[in-house]
Amino acid sequence: MSIQLKTPILERSYSSDEFENMPEFDERFELVEGRLVKKPMHTHKHSWIADIIREHYRDFDPGKKFGQMLQEVSVELGPGNVLIPDISFWTAARRWKQAEDTAAPIPDLAIEIWSEHDWETKKRQDEARSKIRRYQAAGVSLIWIINSKSQTVEVYHTDPNTPLQTFKVGDELSGEEVIPGFKLKVAEIFE
Repeated sequence: MSIQLKTPILERSYSSDEFENMPEFDERFELVEGRLVKKPMHTHKHSWIADIIREHYRDFDPGKKFGQMLQEVSVELGPGNVLIPDISFWTAARRWKQAEDTAAPIPDLAIEIWSEHDWETKKRQDEARSKIRRYQAAGVSLIWIINSKSQTVEVYHTDPNTPLQTFKVGDELSGEEVIPGFKLKVAEIFE
């Protein structure tokens, strides 16, 4: 049975607990500053990129000694903010056992894969950039923003004063302290 969301439901504010206890819908939503925000469905290219990253990680760490990498998991970043990074990673020291169907804890690495739709308007660009600030404020150690349009990867850290790094085709990404030894060529992301 499909639940139709009415405008008043979308316009009111929610706590993280209320959000987690909402019924499942035919559409995907994130909770941003207490407001429901529809998350667009992914394109084939988007899913392809996510799969490539996860395959490289599985090849690097088949026994999950370094941690756990999952796709499309709701993570609670703090009161009123439950986002769904395209890919999340938790170190082995912070790995958790999911006993209930609730949002996961703050990841150590959040990966967002931006499509051309994210650059259509200034409003969409601002919304996309605000996600980076939310991840930083929540304490996500490493953030990768994959831009499929420009075939680049922007790397951010918890400290917003740490200089932004932009990696292009020909460069290689590093898991840094979050996934020591993990390397991924940018060109392989866009195969």
